[in-house]
Amino acid sequence: MEDVSRKPRTDLPFPISEMRRLRPEDICKKKEGWFPTGLPLLNSDPNVGVGYGVRVFLINNGKKTDPFFEYTPYRFRMFAQYFNTTKNRQYQDISFDAPYIFDTKWRLRGDLIYDTNPNTLYYGVGERSLQSLSYQERNQPGGEIVRNSTYHEREKNIYFTRPGGPGDPIDFQGANYSGFPTNDAFRVTDRMYNRYDIRSPQFNLSGEHIFFGGLIRMVAGLRVSQNIVKTFDGQFVKSKDPLTEGTPFSNSGMTPNGKTKVIEDAEAGKIIGANGGNVNSVRFGLVLDTRDLEPDPNRGMFLEATYEKVAKSFGSDFQYSKYFTQIKLFYSPFPKVFDKLVIAGRGAFGLTEGDAPFFEYRNLWSTEGGITGLGGLRTLRGYKQDRFTGKAMGWGNVELRWKFFDFNVAGQHFALNLVPFVDFGRVWDDEHNVGLKDYKYSRGLGFRIAWNQSTILMLDYAVSKEDKQIFMNFNHIF
Repeated sequence: MEDVSRKPRTDLPFPISEMRRLRPEDICKKKEGWFPTGLPLLNSDPNVGVGYGVRVFLINNGKKTDPFFEYTPYRFRMFAQYFNTTKNRQYQDISFDAPYIFDTKWRLRGDLIYDTNPNTLYYGVGERSLQSLSYQERNQPGGEIVRNSTYHEREKNIYFTRPGGPGDPIDFQGANYSGFPTNDAFRVTDRMYNRYDIRSPQFNLSGEHIFFGGLIRMVAGLRVSQNIVKTFDGQFVKSKDPLTEGTPFSNSGMTPNGKTKVIEDAEAGKIIGANGGNVNSVRFGLVLDTRDLEPDPNRGMFLEATYEKVAKSFGSDFQYSKYFTQIKLFYSPFPKVFDKLVIAGRGAFGLTEGDAPFFEYRNLWSTEGGITGLGGLRTLRGYKQDRFTGKAMGWGNVELRWKFFDFNVAGQHFALNLVPFVDFGRVWDDEHNVGLKDYKYSRGLGFRIAWNQSTILMLDYAVSKEDKQIFMNFNHIF
């Protein structure tokens, strides 16, 4: 292995803490100059369909003679992503990140995103979303109530039609009509009861300035977004006949969807924002960061606190504030035995105060990127995305990251890792009631490929009481 001196660099334009310096073995393996990486995006989820797409990175690490080479994951990174599913869940993103831009103490990040999901889940806001899933057998009034259901079993049963009533609408030429008397000839389904359609084009920009050798960062940024929300009340959707389904005489087809959970809660005064709206904000953050290699740390800590203000004076349709804090810890217990064996942990907490629309309770801002709801890829992997949302949200993750093999191909360096993990979290109606009881848990096993150190390819399998999920994406979840 090439010898890398651990004496502090004297050619830096300003001091950078040795805590931020890469390990000698990582410096030796770090690729120089510009290079692309990328991978097709493939996944399958019964809620959003079969997903396909691609993300392509363009990265510049600089030269080894660059004094920043040993202290940064890269000098510049940009990526473009195209992603769609068979159910039209799209996430298009163009992103850039430039640490120590122009050899200054500043870092600049930005994203231009188009996010649309016609199958966004909504189980209520707050502690009521913690209730276990339940359904009536074949969705029939008076049918046996099944509690502590899995996601799949509940979805299968609410697909069936039931007798409609005065509260169930029918969509006709773009208008909803209701008030029809209850009778068996008027059939509706609850297939889309917990779903809504949201389209959110948005732009994010932030600037960071370092202090104390790069260990402290002060961050300021902004978000500009439009949110177009539609529900499925009265719309004709595929359904199943509870009497004939599964027989040669099945007459299942298109049926009006009954009243959705979003509209129920809006009419009851529990939420606002059922018609969408603009959300524009300013953001401020304070970060303590002692990690050595940001995309795949071996040691160190990341601690941040952020504040986001959404105001009508910024062109928003709402007025509220968001607070978020998290700590990430990374520890290599046996550095002389394993080339890379890292115990990684995270604890996070977010709070929303004010008149926030229901679709914003799920969104929290970290200086390293947005975090969405409890459930899904980045928080509680054994549950569906946005399964739990609330005024106060807390969660944690523990992973053991073991690199068991690495190799080079065509000038590219790859490292293979196994990652067993445990996730836990919950929401509260009141932040003063935060405690250690009644958390939701999931567990699983991940496989990660570190490509030229700064690109992490992930494949995770997670299990909870409600669901089993497989994720294929980029980056560690924290």
